[in-house]
Amino acid sequence: METVQAFRNWFWNDSFWLPPNVTWETFENPPPGVYYPLERHLLFPSLALGVLLLGVRLVYERCIVIPFAKYMGLKPKKHYAIEKNPTLEAVFVSDQFPKQDQIKDLSKKTSLTERQIQRWFRHRRSQDMPGRMKKFTECGWHFLFYTVSFFGGMYVLWDKNYFWDSQHFWLNMGRQHVPNDVYWYYTIELGFYWNLIFTVVTDHRRKDFTETLVHHAVTILLLYFSFACNQIRCGTLVLLVHDAVDFWMAAAKMAIYLKKTKTADSLFAIFLVVWFYTRLYIYPFRIVWAASVQCLQYSPFFPVYWPLNILLWILQILHIIWTFMILRMVVAKLTGKDLKDVRSDTEQSSEEDEDVNRITHSNGHLSENGKS
Repeated sequence: METVQAFRNWFWNDSFWLPPNVTWETFENPPPGVYYPLERHLLFPSLALGVLLLGVRLVYERCIVIPFAKYMGLKPKKHYAIEKNPTLEAVFVSDQFPKQDQIKDLSKKTSLTERQIQRWFRHRRSQDMPGRMKKFTECGWHFLFYTVSFFGGMYVLWDKNYFWDSQHFWLNMGRQHVPNDVYWYYTIELGFYWNLIFTVVTDHRRKDFTETLVHHAVTILLLYFSFACNQIRCGTLVLLVHDAVDFWMAAAKMAIYLKKTKTADSLFAIFLVVWFYTRLYIYPFRIVWAASVQCLQYSPFFPVYWPLNILLWILQILHIIWTFMILRMVVAKLTGKDLKDVRSDTEQSSEEDEDVNRITHSNGHLSENGKS
């Protein structure tokens, strides 16, 4: 215990995390009616919420999303029974699409016809591919949370002076009161990102899996550390700007899975406008600029400036990567060309599935959580 406490004292050094003339004792003893954030007030409640959201998601998907999808004509994926074959399975691990020469050799080794081997590999690939119903339910959950979080965030922040003027991010730095609604907005958002980490293994793994995982990790660190050092005001706007995009993406993908092409095109067009306005204008030129430049005009420099800004810049790099992916997809759509997506088994996926895979979120996207 002494070693742990010594590490905590070293890690949470006042001079690194807090402005001059502010200490952790200041946070422990605020004036009457004022609440200063303490890191222990966020970590465990958000983890508990992340676990609770697993149950909320399960009930929501089983009771609302899946019945709605079936009503709209979406059918569960067919599962093909295949015989266990160690020889074919060994090849499948290294190559899911064996060439004709390999198939001939396998036919000699297994006494199966070439057609039977092709069918075995096709059905084996199908086992690892999520069906439309699974993808639809995932998008349904993201659509619900991002919609509630965006409009809830608008309600919480609308009457805050820093929502309209970023200079209030930095005034009275280190001694900014955190109202209950802002505290819960922050805690619920962090809980959702813990939930995304918990379900990363079971959810559909997309081509931008690495970028999405980095995005989730950066977001969790940014939320946690900005809360700990009382820089929540800037953090709330980061969350709101990202939430503004993601429910449009989730809705567009749900429409594609339901084969509502015109609706999907309209939703995706709105998504594009919101994406470029929020991720490539408001975020870099209003929020990142405020955190990197404006803050130095209103508050003395202290070392936590660097890790927090680096996390913000990493998010912007991910936005640029995802923007490139989106533009490739748009160009392909306009020119009538198709983009090969290695995540899709074309023998089992429809053209609409391929389009959705190319669009992918997040956010972002793009994965469903291209979000901070």
